[in-house]
Amino acid sequence: MGPPGTRAVTYFFIRPCGLFERFVMSRIGNPFAALVSRLQRARVEDQSIAPRTRPQPAPTPSETTPARPTTFSPTSLDAAHTARVGFNQADRLRASLFSMFRPAAAPTAAPTAATSAAAAAGNTQTVTASAAPNAAIRDFQTTTSTIAITEDLKTTGVRVDVNIAHSYASDLVVKLRSPEGREVLLRNREGGRGTGTVSFTANPTDFNGVSTKGNWTLVVEDRAGGDVGTLRNWSLALTGTRPAPEPPPATGGRTVTQTATPNASIRDFQTTTSTIAINDDLKTTGVRVDVNIAHTYASDLVVKLRSPQGQEVTLRNREGGRGNGTVSFTANPSDFNGTDAKGEWTLIVEDRERGDVGTLRSWSLSVTGTDRTPPPAPPRPTPPPDNSPLLLGNPSNAVPDVRQENNYLIVRDQFTASYNRADAKPNWVAWHTDRSHLGREGRGKFDENSTDNQLPEGWRRVTTFDYTGSGYDRGHHLPSADRTASREANNGTFLMTNVLPQAPDNNQGPWERMERYVRDQIRQNDMEAYTIMGSYGEVGRIPGQGGDANIAIPERVWKVVVLIPRGDNDLERINRDTQVIAVDMPNRQGIRNDNWEDYRVSVADIERATNMRFFTNLPPEVQAALREKGR
Repeated sequence: MGPPGTRAVTYFFIRPCGLFERFVMSRIGNPFAALVSRLQRARVEDQSIAPRTRPQPAPTPSETTPARPTTFSPTSLDAAHTARVGFNQADRLRASLFSMFRPAAAPTAAPTAATSAAAAAGNTQTVTASAAPNAAIRDFQTTTSTIAITEDLKTTGVRVDVNIAHSYASDLVVKLRSPEGREVLLRNREGGRGTGTVSFTANPTDFNGVSTKGNWTLVVEDRAGGDVGTLRNWSLALTGTRPAPEPPPATGGRTVTQTATPNASIRDFQTTTSTIAINDDLKTTGVRVDVNIAHTYASDLVVKLRSPQGQEVTLRNREGGRGNGTVSFTANPSDFNGTDAKGEWTLIVEDRERGDVGTLRSWSLSVTGTDRTPPPAPPRPTPPPDNSPLLLGNPSNAVPDVRQENNYLIVRDQFTASYNRADAKPNWVAWHTDRSHLGREGRGKFDENSTDNQLPEGWRRVTTFDYTGSGYDRGHHLPSADRTASREANNGTFLMTNVLPQAPDNNQGPWERMERYVRDQIRQNDMEAYTIMGSYGEVGRIPGQGGDANIAIPERVWKVVVLIPRGDNDLERINRDTQVIAVDMPNRQGIRNDNWEDYRVSVADIERATNMRFFTNLPPEVQAALREKGR
């Protein structure tokens, strides 16, 4: 049923003549009286030709079309009559009267070619699928479920229905990832305690234009402790259009043409050559050679073409007799098909007789071929073994070369670092921690043994006493509390090459709480952590004893932590859903009571601030995903 105006007019068209027509005439006035009268007469005339057919039953709701069509297509009163005599008088008058009553339609833009083609071909369709993983959602972990779509459509709409049981809705972040890796946030820690069920529908538009084909992944992250749940089920409805088939590639690929005009002399019993360079890396599928020679006896000549690989093919072999003074011909040798087109092609003209000479005026070479597939990327270097501090990569490409004194790689028993001689502190320190590193050993102390005497000869070696009276803590990169399994391991964290000047409110406030949070994950959830910490910027220097220590005081400190369940083959187990923590804090007083999570950033943010690159030993798609995580 359409708007009231449309319904009244439609009713008027199908009602038998009588009181209603007179009522309409009384309402619309004399200008339409003649038209209504003609409509009545036309009905009588039309009905005299054939009896009216029985009215059809009203369509069911599922069959009902929109109430107000954009164009009017009148239906004949009598199908038999229309079949015999065409569109009848009553039809034409009814259409005229309808256009007077109907409100003018707003102008609409012409459909785009893509829309028109889709409508014409009827290729818009919706694909639905569902999954019921009943997967556990645990504190501070990520739960995923995948639906595979086999239909290859260009997405125009997405609907996701999610059903989760969880005792605290605001713990959850829910995302949808497309087959090509695009992630879209569906729900971000909403709903407070909730009702125990987190059910919602989302219609993200961010996937419009991507292919539907492949694995779609629902990602559920639990960002807080104390409440757990279950990903019961979810469904996915993808609407899209089937892409138009790509045209077949042109036979033979593309053609490259080059010309040379050597005007080189051709002498008796000598060989004349000319070269054309092809710079395109093609696999040859066809060759055309056009040659223009001036010579007084054509049969003296043998003409050949040599490929960049040295293959020679004869194009002309002492043909033509005396000729007319010009030897011009075209050759299409197939012998070069499949060879590399790139390089120097050589035309060779041999004069096999005496008494006649000539000139190689010009020649052209057209090579048709397909672009070669680029060679595979060289294999990544063999990564270090599991639990190595640099398993995931060396973010600044530090090397143990004293010529790179401000990015000098040092390897110690408990950590690996990039040391900066000019700043007298590390650029970064990396380490690995699991439950085997955590025990009951007490905290050690800074003393004369804290000086790192393994630094190169001639370098100023910072001592613990250089920090005395500076107002800054001797801030550990690798925390002492991360190495409590033995006295020796704990002492290894007190080397001054593991230390930076850290503001007390930073070091003893949010920074310490963040370190404790990571250790809790390792202890309570049997995780292992790959951590790298560093600093950037400068707000001053600590002169140290004797005034020559010159230790740079950083403006900010940062940390990147990758947490995975404890196990083996760590590189293979790290994927785009792996938990990552990244923080970037100001190194100043006044933040002791701040929440460390307020300083969470993405790994990419730290990369931009430090000009470093993380996760380089991971596959590119995993690198890209983890760089956007950390918040």
